[in-house]
Amino acid sequence: MAEKPERLVVDVQVPLDYTYNYRIGSFLERYIKGLGDKKILGVKCPACGKVAVPPRSFCGACNKPMDEWVEVGPEGTVENFTIGHVKLDRGAVEKLDDPQLLAMVKLEGATVPLLAEVKGLAAADLKKGLRVKAVFKDPAEDSLADLSHFEPVG
Repeated sequence: MAEKPERLVVDVQVPLDYTYNYRIGSFLERYIKGLGDKKILGVKCPACGKVAVPPRSFCGACNKPMDEWVEVGPEGTVENFTIGHVKLDRGAVEKLDDPQLLAMVKLEGATVPLLAEVKGLAAADLKKGLRVKAVFKDPAEDSLADLSHFEPVG
C-alpha cells in the first residue's frame, strides 16, 4: 500500500503594490456608464452573431470588428465557478473568514460569459446551471463596481 505524500504548506509573502492609471477606452467607458444606469451592455459580432459582455472592439471567435451595442438581461446562468478561500492583498496571502464565490455567468442575450462574484448562498449551493441575477450598487459611482455581484434568482 502506497504511503500518502506529505502535504507541503508554504507561507508566501510577495510585497507587490502597483498603482495603475490608464484610459479605459470608449468601449469600457460606455459599458460602465450603462452599469450606472443599471443596464448591462454588450456588443454583437456582425459576422458570427456572438454577444460579448463586457464589450470588446473585436470578436474573439472570428476577429471581426464589433460595434453593434445590445442590452443583455440582468439574469443568467452559472456556466462554471470557483470557490476562493484566500485573497491576495498587496502581495500577502490572507485567509478569508467566508469563502468568495466566483462564477462565469452567461447572461440572457449574451454568448460570452462574464466573470462575477456570487453572494447570498452557501459555497455548497453554488453549482453549474444555477440561475442568478445582477445586483447593482446604489447609488451608482460610474465604476465597474456598479455591478456589485450576482445572487440566486427567487
